[in-house]
Amino acid sequence: MSAKLKPDQFIPFHGDEFFTAVEGFEPIVSLGYLRAIWYYWSHTHCAGLKDDQNFLRRICRIEQSDWEEVMCVIFDNDQFFKLDNYGLWRQKRADELWKKAEHEYNRNRLAGLAGAKARWSHKKGGSHHVK
Repeated sequence: MSAKLKPDQFIPFHGDEFFTAVEGFEPIVSLGYLRAIWYYWSHTHCAGLKDDQNFLRRICRIEQSDWEEVMCVIFDNDQFFKLDNYGLWRQKRADELWKKAEHEYNRNRLAGLAGAKARWSHKKGGSHHVK
């Protein structure tokens, strides 16, 4: 049986979907987009990326000279990252996967707690038989 990790300890990678989405773009765009998604998941827990060009460039690890061209693709307000009403960049697919992972983690955690409680109650009340 495999242990379920916390939602922020893994990021599901759907390779076909990722590479289809970035098909035709320069490799620098693909890598920058992948790094932005990873940061979005691992550091913000899909709560959004602040709309700060220097910050976004650094998390994507893109040189200043390439940033304008790459930024227009990754933070396109359409296919990749969209700016929300609070001024945060969001990635819809990652948001959906995060909610699913968080739900699964909480479900497993609660089931584990219930199982532990049942085992503890059983040991406490049923293991001391007097003959």
